[in-house]
Amino acid sequence: MRNICLIALTAVCAAAHSQSAVERAAKDDELVFMRDQEPAMQKAFDKAAATLDEFLQKAKVPSADHTSFALKVAISQGKDTEYFWVNNFTEKDGAFEGEIGNEPRMVNTVKFGQRYRFPRSRVVDWTYIDKVQRKMVGNFTLCALLTKESKQDAQAMKKRFKLDCDWLQ
Repeated sequence: MRNICLIALTAVCAAAHSQSAVERAAKDDELVFMRDQEPAMQKAFDKAAATLDEFLQKAKVPSADHTSFALKVAISQGKDTEYFWVNNFTEKDGAFEGEIGNEPRMVNTVKFGQRYRFPRSRVVDWTYIDKVQRKMVGNFTLCALLTKESKQDAQAMKKRFKLDCDWLQ
């Protein structure tokens, strides 16, 4: 059994004032756990995989309106799998390399800020910020995690970041 660890927002935005589990993760660098096998998380992984090529095209030629491109990758050590946002990534010869965007909590094979090389098969999510629309695009795993929050907290988070989670219905 693997768990998904999310320090979702630290890579792309500031923390909120509310005390939902996801926002505490952003503010206090806490972990939020959800099993990979849960239907919402599987849908998130599938959605990210289905749209990854489109995202990578945008990331290759970013406009001034789109910033903070990041990939979320699975890094395993023993029975533990931790998920990291990787920033400032490049793609070369079918693999990616970028900077680990959050502090490891379960695996000790990487460090915050370290350059890390990984195959496409380790990518589970992606995100960027659309500055014109002032919204977060992608971050499908956050949508999955919001299914564990109260309806009010989930709606507040979606509204704050203009996060589109309608695909999860």
